[in-house]
Amino acid sequence: MKRKTAAIIAVITVLVFAVLVVESINLSPPFSSFHTHTPSIPAVQISYPVISTGGYVNSSVEFIVTVNTFIDSSAVNSISYSLDGGEQVNLTDLAVTTYDDYGPTKVDYKAYKATISLKDLSEGNHTLDASANGMSDSRSFVVNSNYHITALNVLSPSSPVYTFNEVPLKFTYTGDITNAHYYLYRGNELVTDSSLSGDTTLSNLPDGSYNLLVFVTTQYGQDSKMIDFLVISPSTIAIVSAIVILLISIGVLVYFKKYRSKKLT
Repeated sequence: MKRKTAAIIAVITVLVFAVLVVESINLSPPFSSFHTHTPSIPAVQISYPVISTGGYVNSSVEFIVTVNTFIDSSAVNSISYSLDGGEQVNLTDLAVTTYDDYGPTKVDYKAYKATISLKDLSEGNHTLDASANGMSDSRSFVVNSNYHITALNVLSPSSPVYTFNEVPLKFTYTGDITNAHYYLYRGNELVTDSSLSGDTTLSNLPDGSYNLLVFVTTQYGQDSKMIDFLVISPSTIAIVSAIVILLISIGVLVYFKKYRSKKLT
């Protein structure tokens, strides 16, 4: 009985703590919730990790293959691919993500992803075929050894959590900027957006979960990156910690009071 009571108090305390944290920092859903389209299900899709203007790539390129299936469908154990009708290669190291109530149609599905790295490709036209669980997709592209990508790399924000309200935005890229912009979301609300000419600082950020989109265009094309981070001030941490300690203390007092009453009777 003692263990049961203590377990109930512990569970209630943890639940209250979780609610308090969520409310105090106004956690937002992941950025995928901003997407308004519903993916094709079931389907296999081949996509570029970066934008490739005109379909041109250099002699080394990576593709991402995604297999979307309904929740109750058979698991995807491998994804196969072949280049220009050649020998098939099986990929078994798959990243799996489950989505609940996704998009306007509120669909539940699983996405299996694998990265295909192709190197030392010859100049000219190529075709990549990918398949899994009886489904397939194909992507044609052209290798041009003189092709370059913008290759945006965001150096900061780099931490998932910041305990101050100023976050530096630092990034590198190849080529010369012709256009650069960022969009900062808190929850489903656009907090700010601005043009960029170089590094800057995101200032006066209240507590909450943020999604940052950075776009850069150079003479080589456009690239973009998405970064998620959380801002929670020391004062919020202190308040939540104090409430949790208070709740634990109340729970302990209630427990010992009941225990003492039973002992006296």
